[in-house]
Amino acid sequence: MRYFIILLISFQCFSQQTFVYKTSAEVDYKSIKLDEVKKLMRNVESELGENKFILSVLDNQSQFSVSAALNKDSQNLQALKIAEAMSCVSDQWFYNSFNGSLYLQTSFMNQIFNVQFKELPRWQIKNEHKVIGKYKVTKAVTSRKFIGSNGVKEKEIEAWFCKDIPVTHGPMGAVGLPGLVVQLRLQNTIYTLDSVENTVNPLKKINQNEIISSEKFYDLVDEKLQNYR
Repeated sequence: MRYFIILLISFQCFSQQTFVYKTSAEVDYKSIKLDEVKKLMRNVESELGENKFILSVLDNQSQFSVSAALNKDSQNLQALKIAEAMSCVSDQWFYNSFNGSLYLQTSFMNQIFNVQFKELPRWQIKNEHKVIGKYKVTKAVTSRKFIGSNGVKEKEIEAWFCKDIPVTHGPMGAVGLPGLVVQLRLQNTIYTLDSVENTVNPLKKINQNEIISSEKFYDLVDEKLQNYR
């Protein structure tokens, strides 16, 4: 009974908080031949380091998006644009752990889409553990569709979650794990928990009249990219 009470208090503590994430890049500089490109990617890494994303958790619901306070006064616009694309700054994710609903609001070819995912990520939890900051975390992997210049491709993503933070939310739609996702790797971009705040802003609502399924959305993206090419 005592353990149950402690667990309940712990859950209530984390169910109304804001988790702040910073971004970084995983760049293979040995494979880059041109010095100009290496310099550009170092500038991109610098811009990514200035990124700040927030995961606001309020009871069963959460919203993940770039911080409105992000400073855009960059001296290198090319690096900034690449960093914005790598970290998907236009994406906002919405998750309700009570009914399992997951939505993505994103921009594609200057058009806003509200995308509904009928299924949550199917995670494979690995027997791999490490410490990130002060958190003991466990590895989990799944696959996700990504939009590239050649169309939509499915690729693996990697998450490290902390069972000691009993919320099933995470950055960039990485939800449904038995603990908060402390670190997430999407291709070459890494989102890492930086701090925890005790305040939560009101969460945004998705317009249910403008919903498109994830299947239709990615089919539409493939079609538009083929026509563009």
